Amino acid sequence: MEKIEPVGPMYLAHARRKLFNRTFSEDEEHLAQSAAEAAAAAKLLEDAETADDHEIESDHKDDLRRDAKDWKTQDHYRLLGLGTARWRATHSMIKKAHRTKVLVHHPDKKSAATGSNATHDDAFFKCIQKAYEILSDPVKRRQYDSVDPIPEESYNPLKDGADLPFIEAWRPVFEREARFSVRNRKEIPTIGTMESTKEEVEEFYGFWYGFESWRSFEYLDKEEGEGAENRDDKRYIEKKNKAERAKLKKEDGARLRKLVDTAFSLDPRMAAFKEQDKEAKEAKKKERLEQAKQAKRDAEREAALAKEMEEEKESSERLKKEEEKKEKEAKKKAIRKEKKSIKTLMKDANYGYTKGKHISPSTLEIYLSELETMLDKLALEDLERIVAGLSVAKTSNQDKQKILETEAQKLVRDGLANPESLTQFGVDTVTKKTSGTTTTTTTNTPPSTTTASSTNTPTKDWSVEEVALLIKAANKFPGGVSDRWETIAAYVALHTGLPQRDADDVIKKSKAVQKGSHQEATVRQLQFQKKTYDIAEAPTVRYDIEDEVPPVAAGAGDAASAKKTKKKVAAAGTTPAKVNASPAPKAATPTAPVTATTTPAPAPAAGTPVAASTTTPPTSSGAGAKTAALAALASPTAAAAAAAAPAASLWTAAEQKLLEAGMKAYPPSWQGEGDRWDKIAESVPGRSKKECKLRVKYLQEQVKAQKAAAAASK
Repeated sequence: MEKIEPVGPMYLAHARRKLFNRTFSEDEEHLAQSAAEAAAAAKLLEDAETADDHEIESDHKDDLRRDAKDWKTQDHYRLLGLGTARWRATHSMIKKAHRTKVLVHHPDKKSAATGSNATHDDAFFKCIQKAYEILSDPVKRRQYDSVDPIPEESYNPLKDGADLPFIEAWRPVFEREARFSVRNRKEIPTIGTMESTKEEVEEFYGFWYGFESWRSFEYLDKEEGEGAENRDDKRYIEKKNKAERAKLKKEDGARLRKLVDTAFSLDPRMAAFKEQDKEAKEAKKKERLEQAKQAKRDAEREAALAKEMEEEKESSERLKKEEEKKEKEAKKKAIRKEKKSIKTLMKDANYGYTKGKHISPSTLEIYLSELETMLDKLALEDLERIVAGLSVAKTSNQDKQKILETEAQKLVRDGLANPESLTQFGVDTVTKKTSGTTTTTTTNTPPSTTTASSTNTPTKDWSVEEVALLIKAANKFPGGVSDRWETIAAYVALHTGLPQRDADDVIKKSKAVQKGSHQEATVRQLQFQKKTYDIAEAPTVRYDIEDEVPPVAAGAGDAASAKKTKKKVAAAGTTPAKVNASPAPKAATPTAPVTATTTPAPAPAAGTPVAASTTTPPTSSGAGAKTAALAALASPTAAAAAAAAPAASLWTAAEQKLLEAGMKAYPPSWQGEGDRWDKIAESVPGRSKKECKLRVKYLQEQVKAQKAAAAASK
């Protein structure tokens, strides 16, 4: 049987992979590399053979007449017949060319020459020897090659290669310049082809823009023997040579940079790459802009959606608030309507008095104030029930008053109202305990009949004016103020003109006022009168009050009485206030006859202000309300006179003018948005709606009283 052995290229490839532990791709790559190295070796061998067969050029006529001393300017390659090979010439070529030239131009040969060679002498042979000396020495040849101008001058790509494609025109230039690179020739990138990638082209130009040259230009140095007589001259020549070499190297770098710039600007591949980069950049920019536009559209859509949702939410909330406001306004309007109906019905019922009985203005003001206080605490259903009860035709005035008294007692019983603020509506007595003694205050009895007892009074009794100032000072100087009680005591003494009380006395009285004393109702009434009315004269007379002291006068039209009162006040030790009355028509303001208790009052302490009179004449039209009230309340026997005095809040001429302007701007027929009285109160800074309404009511009552007095006088 015939034996079969494995043979052939496939088996050899398998064996090679097994032997060297390679994969298929690694084995193929190795084969390709081996083939490339073999081709390169064959080419080198072919070049060497070609170089050895290089034809020696004939002598140049200029070289035959050259002086041997001028050897630095001679072309060594041309002298040896290697003018075309030049830096590419091998050592064997140089040796062969020298032998050939020596055989022709040696002096021994020249002496036996015939007539045609008789002109030759030893000078040309010396030039040949010098050329061979330099080119056969690698160092000297490298120095000469670094300054060889022939390659640069032999070919210009802009002229000689103008009709050639860019690659063919510029390839010889970069191959020629590459011989000066310090890097290995295999490491130098080639110019490539028109199909080269952008990375390959950029690598090529990157190499040439960072080109490192070995050119030293030492060949052009001035020889030391040429005029150098001593060491200093030699050093000077060496320094000059070094500077010249640096200059030439710099110029060569600039030349090469200019050459590379020219090639870069003319390279069609770079133009194509720039166009591609521009298109890619534009596309990227367009994409970025499109993304930005899309993001903007999305943001606008989201913002519009959010805004729409917010507007819907605000609209719903606004509608809800408007509905609530309308309901609230409707309720307030209904409450105002019911209040007005109650006031009108009580006015028609003569405020609970029998027909024909007259009610004094001061009592009327207190009645209306307490009625307003009570109505403010009642709900709409309660007001409607009261209106229904008061609207019954056969109900008497006293029964109508009892309806209000029932509601007032209910409010007090439920703890919604203070009994002392509803004295006009059947809240008869309030029992308080102070300092171990029970004090009973009859709220609907004049202060002159009120009995107050104290088993232990360590200091002088407090007047109503002092109590009022104590309350004001306690609010003005709250807890935390340094030396609070001494400050309050000094404040009360300063404004009353009385000796300063002890701090313990002030603390004790403050606690008594907080718990409730026999003077609390009177103090509250005084505070209300001071807040609401403090102009005692008729509404046609206005005063500019100086130093916060109210005018003390008997009437607007009685100058003699005013002077008499002024003298009495001065005699009592009180400085009368300065009063500047603006011109106004003289009109007496009649008041209801009041019977005042004429029981002598206790003698006041030293420095205590004394009232001008303890009784008020029935026909008096305007005694100072504040002064009269304080004087009356300071003495229990004069309380009745104080109750009869007309009370008015401190309304200045400017505030009165603003109030009149507001009444004109918002008449009863006004149909604008909001409450009419709120608008009027806004036009008078510092005044509330309630104060404006009470002021108008007071003026109306005064006008009615004037008309009634005028009718009675006729």
